[in-house]
Amino acid sequence: MQTIQGLKLMTMEDADQLNEKENLKLFKKHIGHNLGKMLSMLGFADVIPVRANGMYITLNDGREVLDMTGHVGVLVVGHNHPRIINARRKWAEREGLETWKFFPSPYQAALCHNLSLVFPEDLEVVFFCNSGAEANEGAMKLAEKYAGPGRELIVYTDISFHGKTHATLTVSGSEKHQNHHFNQLENCTMVKYGDINDLRRVIEENMNSKGATRVGTFIVEAIRTEGVVIPDKNYFKEVRELCDQYDIVLIFDEIYTGFGRTGKMFAFEHFEVSPDICSFSKAFGGGKATFAAFITKPWIFNKAYSKMNEATLHSTTYNGYGEEIVSAMETMHIINDENLVSNSEEMGEYLLKRLEEVKNEFPDIVEYVSGIGLLTCIKFKSKTKKMVKLFSNRGGETIDKFITGAIITLLFKKHNILTFTPPHDSSQLLITPSLIINKKQIDFFIESLKEVLSENLWKVGFDYIKKLTPL
Repeated sequence: MQTIQGLKLMTMEDADQLNEKENLKLFKKHIGHNLGKMLSMLGFADVIPVRANGMYITLNDGREVLDMTGHVGVLVVGHNHPRIINARRKWAEREGLETWKFFPSPYQAALCHNLSLVFPEDLEVVFFCNSGAEANEGAMKLAEKYAGPGRELIVYTDISFHGKTHATLTVSGSEKHQNHHFNQLENCTMVKYGDINDLRRVIEENMNSKGATRVGTFIVEAIRTEGVVIPDKNYFKEVRELCDQYDIVLIFDEIYTGFGRTGKMFAFEHFEVSPDICSFSKAFGGGKATFAAFITKPWIFNKAYSKMNEATLHSTTYNGYGEEIVSAMETMHIINDENLVSNSEEMGEYLLKRLEEVKNEFPDIVEYVSGIGLLTCIKFKSKTKKMVKLFSNRGGETIDKFITGAIITLLFKKHNILTFTPPHDSSQLLITPSLIINKKQIDFFIESLKEVLSENLWKVGFDYIKKLTPL
């Protein structure tokens, strides 16, 4: 402990000495009781990770765990890639300027140049920030400013997630059952994902006498992450045409799918279209920096922020720190040098093929599998609803957790594999490993999953439910 003005502050060494029970106690007290309980129920609080490299996490009990989550898509190049660590070390040893607030940064300029090369068309003006939600906030503000008065309507889709700030929650259709807790933006309208006629209806219903529509912005995920929902191949071509016709700013949210996740550098490339603004994060920092950005076309940015007094109309304190820039720059080089986009496509096809095997072998448990690149999922059936209802009054969400909770727990405890379920559908596993994964690791995961699905999920599932709702 270190003492500052009578306060006994814990040190890194003190944290290293915490055992599992002490760690969980502090976590529940200071971070979240129910979150700690949930992690404990899944078995994740019984151990403490002490090291992470590539596809694996080493625990304090000596086990090596295969990480099939990519930590929610962040670890595009795996845990602690040595090239990123080395780049950050070299930067730190320079003792250079970290906060480029008053000088034009050559490092930001170089990274922006690189981004303009990997993005299509004339997407080349970049704004750096810290999280996907912040990137989407900035993108929507830019679109609103560009559209101008009378064009304030923002359209979003029914299955979507763009963040948890007030604005991004408003345009997150998958959060609509939770949104009544919070204030929401006005002038936001939801349409059905993948339905061009629904989008056209909203545009035309909001036409004024001069032939202009109130719709100024359409924000959408090119591929919906949860459930891996892929629209008809012509959908986004028609979206692009509508947006061009009515001067609507098209924002593609590539927070999860960007930088190779779907087997192409960006998910929108599967549809041969390009956005007016694109937001990205997660993989951008290479798992070592909390980093995000949006990129846009110069004529959109210049029209929106054309005046000198508008140069900082949208800003943030942490606008591209040196170490974040270095991490992102090296990450992009690794993706290129190690051919990770191609590996994502190849390994994704193999993983999906093997998941289809699982579906065929366990038709009573598996409802469907879906995937593109290394964005894959497997959805389980809630066949046991009547029995589970005898043990719980929590409703459908708890019932869905019966199967997935059991599978996640058994994969972790018996097979040393880390998996997770997305926040809006507890009946599925979202499988998004780092893009460095190989066939041997995929085979190990699939064979382990088959063993788990062959086991008595009833006992594990009921134990899980009983912890959630004691009998």
